Amino acid sequence: MSRLHSAYLTSRQLDIWGLMRDGVSQSEIARRLHISRQAVNQLVQTIPLRITEALNDAAKLNEVKPRIINSAQGILFGYSREFQTNVLIAVHPETGLRVWYQHNLGRCKICPNKKECKSTLMKTIDVLNVSLTSKEKALDPSKLASLAFSKVLGLAYHLETANEANY
Repeated sequence: MSRLHSAYLTSRQLDIWGLMRDGVSQSEIARRLHISRQAVNQLVQTIPLRITEALNDAAKLNEVKPRIINSAQGILFGYSREFQTNVLIAVHPETGLRVWYQHNLGRCKICPNKKECKSTLMKTIDVLNVSLTSKEKALDPSKLASLAFSKVLGLAYHLETANEANY
């Protein structure tokens, strides 16, 4: 299955990006992939630009005003004026590019996609290296997303308290 990020990153770049996110050095990446360190260095130079391009394009398509972009982690935090809510756009090597709108509709329990949503969210959280307690992992997807992404972004407040005036 083709993913949106594949239009921005080659499979080689995606492999290198995954290793970079795991903290693997360029020399070790070159050794593991059987390519020169110079080749890795050249690819490393283009990956952040392509990730940023993918995130910005997704923001534009979804009418999200970017606030924070972290291409190393593959996340963009922004605001949707249309829905008057915070938005997190994340690129994941396996699940692709996802747009997460913050909401607290209280409908996760009856949503037919709850399991799939939570599974995708947990994969994203895992790649972003967010540590969660068992109690936090048991939260409904909307609450879990707010908690996890606030940790990723290093925000000292919960996303729901962000003031639209900052946008």
